[in-house]
Amino acid sequence: MKKTNSDEQVLIGKVGSPNGLKGEVRITLYQHDSTNLKEGKVLLLKRAKENLRAEIERVRYQKDRPVVKLKGIDDRNTAEEIRGLEVFIEADALEPLPEGEHYVRNIIGCKVIDIAGSDGDGEGREIGVLRDVIQNTAQSILEVETAEGKTVLIPAVDEFMRGIDEEEGIITVELIPGFI
Repeated sequence: MKKTNSDEQVLIGKVGSPNGLKGEVRITLYQHDSTNLKEGKVLLLKRAKENLRAEIERVRYQKDRPVVKLKGIDDRNTAEEIRGLEVFIEADALEPLPEGEHYVRNIIGCKVIDIAGSDGDGEGREIGVLRDVIQNTAQSILEVETAEGKTVLIPAVDEFMRGIDEEEGIITVELIPGFI
């Protein structure tokens, strides 16, 4: 492991408990189906002023949860020392997503438009700007800030979501009457 100070980094998870005696650790991923944990990929581990850089030696899954062996972490005691560190990856090392999927970091700041709530111009009604995506629930939830500074929470489910255009910076939804 080496100390690091990289530029653009993306938070992908957190180091969990050690697994076994040979330095493996469980990783809790914030995006459950992430493909970013691969042999040879470099992870950035952080907590307060502690910044470590560690290459993945191997990855296996136990009950659909990744168990990772990092180079330089060779015993349970060392694995215990990194427990709780946040796991980042350099932005340019992120794996491409399948068609129709988006990294949250790429859609923060997009305008959210309700095509069911037209202002008479057929373009839809702007709800506000996407500030965050809450992902610790049964489904992801869009946290949208209105022009008045209020927060609107919209479940990111097929019933409401109509499209995301990263290039235009627009997320299109179709909400039921009275939702807002």
